[in-house]
Amino acid sequence: MKDRKVDVAWIFGPPQAPAVQALLKNPDVRLLSFSTAEAYTRIYPDLVRLTLPQGVFDIKKNLPPTDVSLIASTNRVLVRSDLHPEIVYLLLKAMLAEHSEPGIFQRPGEFPKSSDPEYPLAESAVEFYRNGPSFMQRHVPLWLSVHIQRLIAVLATVVAVVIPLLHYLPQLYRWNVRRRLLYWYARLQALEAAIESNSGGTKTSAEVQNELQRIEDAVSHIRFPLAFSDQVYNLRSHIEIVRRRITGRENLSLAAE
Repeated sequence: MKDRKVDVAWIFGPPQAPAVQALLKNPDVRLLSFSTAEAYTRIYPDLVRLTLPQGVFDIKKNLPPTDVSLIASTNRVLVRSDLHPEIVYLLLKAMLAEHSEPGIFQRPGEFPKSSDPEYPLAESAVEFYRNGPSFMQRHVPLWLSVHIQRLIAVLATVVAVVIPLLHYLPQLYRWNVRRRLLYWYARLQALEAAIESNSGGTKTSAEVQNELQRIEDAVSHIRFPLAFSDQVYNLRSHIEIVRRRITGRENLSLAAE
């Protein structure tokens, strides 16, 4: 450009770049304004239209003398989808610290942007732009934050499993206690039915008494919750009723003899 061997040069770089500053201060070099800059941005979404304000480089010298329409490319930071969210947060914090300051082409906080026309934004990046860094990201080191998040995930899983168990375990326990009571009720009912049908003497009185005593001993040695006390006493009362029936039958048998 200085030796007049090149008529036009396209430079990608910030206005503060030494090459850009040297060319801007060269009286033989003029900054070209793209009158069709907006059209380029519509055809090529990766390009953006920038306006260089009049006098932004030197107000006294009115440099540049008019507003200049420029074309710039969009810089992106692409990461793999399986990158840990904490690494994404660190990248975003570095980008925010580096590019959020005002400049010739941007106002404070305008960059980095939270949108992209071509690539989807990572979920952790969406959360960062929406709510900013979390409490742990602001006050807890990265290595400790990772372990805390894993611990929270484990605790959440445990709670999700334990809460339903806390609801169903008492019901399961009551069902088990009731099942044990019903078992001995069934034994007692079977014994009572055997007494009624023992007209042929298939069972002796001593066998019946021994079976009844086994049922009573088993019931008396089983510990039941206080809430089942009435049912336990009802079972014992029924055992006593059956014993009286057996004794009554024995008395009748002796009287008949």
